[in-house]
Amino acid sequence: MRAAGLSLVFAAVFALAGCRSAEGPYPSREIKLIVQASPGGLSDTVSRVIAVGMEPALGVPVVCENKPGAAGALAFSYVTRRPPDGYTIGHGPVEIAMVRTLGFAQVGPEDMDLLCLVSKTQPVLAVHADAPWADLPAFLDAARARPGYYVIGNAGAGSIWHINALLLERETGVRLIHCPFGGSSASLTALLGRHLDAVVAGAGEVAPHVAAGRLRALAVLDARRSKIFPETPAITEFGYEPGASAWSGFYAPRGLPEDRRDKLVAAMRRAFETPAFQKVCEQRGMEP
Repeated sequence: MRAAGLSLVFAAVFALAGCRSAEGPYPSREIKLIVQASPGGLSDTVSRVIAVGMEPALGVPVVCENKPGAAGALAFSYVTRRPPDGYTIGHGPVEIAMVRTLGFAQVGPEDMDLLCLVSKTQPVLAVHADAPWADLPAFLDAARARPGYYVIGNAGAGSIWHINALLLERETGVRLIHCPFGGSSASLTALLGRHLDAVVAGAGEVAPHVAAGRLRALAVLDARRSKIFPETPAITEFGYEPGASAWSGFYAPRGLPEDRRDKLVAAMRRAFETPAFQKVCEQRGMEP
């Protein structure tokens, strides 16, 4: 009986060893890229373009999966709890450094192996094209006249665009009602439907709707104007301090083997050089 038991143990060990060797060199199967925002926003667009651009170098599919919620904490928690084997990576915006302080999750940069920085994006205050405010002073005058009346949307409670809306309040002395969504695409959809009075979102997220004549950009909440909104004043031109631009990158669970990290980073660098990514940077006002 004992001999039979030992035989089964050895058989199991050899079977497992065979499975590992059959997997082959990394990567040998699809890689999941977890996006912390809903489909259609800047994070989602960047992630999908980079995923496609990585595939030729890696030789396997890179599949995006959206897990929005809690300013990205749901996605960050999911990724950092996965094995550090290179088969699950995440898109990490600036919120990765904020969610613990905000009380959303006990997760932060120290739980991740940061792979690369992707871009920087300026915040923009936008209203519906049919709104009565032609510029920022008109909007602020209306908000001061009716404190706590106008509703401003953002990409989620604690998101960088929510922080920018709060900074706008602090700088200008207005009081708004903040309405969080699971990403900028959802907040902009609500603004297009006239369910909100204003939205703070990334310049590139707002740009297609402004170009189509559906939205109006009132101010770039930065120290300088945006390249894609050269006619829209920066908030500093009105005498107010700038908000905070968003940055983003990619990360893996902490403990990723160096050789796998090198392969992922090399594939991302190739993706950055693709015409598709350069076009996204140009259209979305990102600084790569």
